[in-house]
Amino acid sequence: MLRVLFDTNIYGFLLKEKDSQDIEKKIIQDKEFIVYGYSPIRKEIRAIPRVSKLSKKARIRILGLYDSITGNHFLKDSIQITHLARKYYDCYRNFGGIGIQVSG
Repeated sequence: MLRVLFDTNIYGFLLKEKDSQDIEKKIIQDKEFIVYGYSPIRKEIRAIPRVSKLSKKARIRILGLYDSITGNHFLKDSIQITHLARKYYDCYRNFGGIGIQVSG
């Protein structure tokens, strides 16, 4: 069984796909591929600015996709996960990625 934790931007990329609903269904139905949720990722999605109708709609759709794909699979905070997430974020930033600060 493959267990994964999608980076925040993956959910936005999924929605841009022409067949995003089919991809979502396949992810949910595949019992050998489990996507886990993680509180800081959901907080980042919730932090999408609601400055226009489009951004409000995107925020709602991405949150719905996140909740649908992760289902009841959720990682609890731990020192190891926080450390791994920090290492990933630092690497992402070193490669030119931009980020937002999400408060605890």
